[in-house]
Amino acid sequence: MNTNDLGNLNVSGLPFSRRLSYLFVTHADGALELHRMTRTYGSDAELRRDRRVNIQAISGAFAVTANPHIMTAVNSDVKLEICFDGSEALRFRGSGAGLLIATTPLSHIDGEYIMDRLDGTIQVTQFMRGELLFAPIVGTLTLKESAIIAAPDDNGNFEFAVHYADEFAEQFTEYKPFETRASESLRDFTEWYSMFANVGAKYEPMKRLAVYMIWISQIAPKGYLKDPAILYSKSTEQACFSWHQVYHAMVMRDPDNAAQTLMNLFGSQDEFGELPDLVDDHNVNITATKPPFHGYGLLYMLERIGDKLTPEHCRQMYGGLAKLFKFWTTLRDTDNDGVPQYNHGCESGHDFSLMFAKGVPVETPDIISYIALLAEGLGKLAERLELTAEAAEWNQKYDYLMNKLTTRFWNGERFHARLSGSHEVVEFDELEAYLPLMLGERLPPEIVERCVTDLTDPELYYTPYGLRSAPKRDGAPGVIMGFSQVKILPGLYKAGRTELAAELLRGYCDWGAEHSPGFLFVEPSANPAPGAANAEFEGFTELSALSGAIWLGCASFLEEIDNGTI
Repeated sequence: MNTNDLGNLNVSGLPFSRRLSYLFVTHADGALELHRMTRTYGSDAELRRDRRVNIQAISGAFAVTANPHIMTAVNSDVKLEICFDGSEALRFRGSGAGLLIATTPLSHIDGEYIMDRLDGTIQVTQFMRGELLFAPIVGTLTLKESAIIAAPDDNGNFEFAVHYADEFAEQFTEYKPFETRASESLRDFTEWYSMFANVGAKYEPMKRLAVYMIWISQIAPKGYLKDPAILYSKSTEQACFSWHQVYHAMVMRDPDNAAQTLMNLFGSQDEFGELPDLVDDHNVNITATKPPFHGYGLLYMLERIGDKLTPEHCRQMYGGLAKLFKFWTTLRDTDNDGVPQYNHGCESGHDFSLMFAKGVPVETPDIISYIALLAEGLGKLAERLELTAEAAEWNQKYDYLMNKLTTRFWNGERFHARLSGSHEVVEFDELEAYLPLMLGERLPPEIVERCVTDLTDPELYYTPYGLRSAPKRDGAPGVIMGFSQVKILPGLYKAGRTELAAELLRGYCDWGAEHSPGFLFVEPSANPAPGAANAEFEGFTELSALSGAIWLGCASFLEEIDNGTI
């Protein structure tokens, strides 16, 4: 990959940021907005309070373009360039009339303030966010009525840095040239890009945007976050979710990064083996967890980079994954029947599924499939670590779970759920009932064929763009969700339905390449404005780090099909 190719990538519609940083810049209404990343999902009003720093020309609106390493904003009076100086500082360089920099209203009750430090720098302190220090390099910064004026020198040029820290932000003793810092960011992006799975040539433009979004969404360890981890998105739901990390690991081809990414957030695993739902620098939410998708991801990785994984990689993954298995098969099996359960809809990732229509705790076909694959993956790790007896035990656990799934949760037509304890059957017709197809060739052929009968019915689940999340209901538009496609479609392929899987993958990937792959999208044939966000799903139809990784998973699997390497 040529560095210049990636340097010319147009990312103007996405946040401007870089890997490991908590800062990003966006463009709205002719002005720039500097943000310090914070969690929006499930957080209180204080955390969500708007604390953007608005950066605008003295007069006139900015037109903005951006590449991965430089953002450029221009109008008739000013030209401004922005790059990152490492992960915790930004550089602003410009010429012309200067800039007006204003914060959103500060809360003095919470100790927020803006202050001239009398050494040429100006400090902005924000509650639960930290400090921003504005430091002049060329020209001057002055504080006037709670706004910062960046004025040029006698040659009409100005340059300043913005430093971020939780506390005690300080300027550098020396600033390297702007071009040097911009080149460092581009080199980091290029190296990051090089470790991602290949996709077909027509998907390459979207791959570049998806990888950029993933790159900027990896944040550095800070506070409660003990390892680098990848946000849902740098622009919307800004939190690191435990199961999202698996999708990212699956599309990485570097063993160090893939193994670490799979185990992101295991630093917050509790003594019982439970993983938190999400972690960021200020919060750990372990009141609910998320599905243990890690076994699927581990097996996926072993098939593709298994020869590159060392015994140390295997040890790195084995202990935490074994604890995760124990959690789900003990503390999530309250009736002690050997079948794991969900205690809340959120734990499945399908928060409002009809699997939970009769209440909780509920034993479902997807959680059994996840845990069976986790047992299989642990068995393979044990073999690599020469733990022969443990490998045999894991294989027995796998066989037990598969037997339960195919004999107790299959009614001859589809998989169903059942309440823990009473074992009352819960019938449901959403796509989640077919998630065991992620098991691929492990399922009996007759079960696969019966599932395929439903999945190929256009009135039920089939669309040219992927599988619909539920049968058509009263003319309402269907929804295609990426995280179902990336499990079911490779499973269909490995179960022998190769043409069907390739057809559905191609339709899903083509739509994403043309319209940008959101976490979900409304079925085009039922939506008068294809690709337009439905208000109910606002925020989930945009390209995010997660949706980019899911789309890359599908596109790279399709590339393996087309190249005959799978």
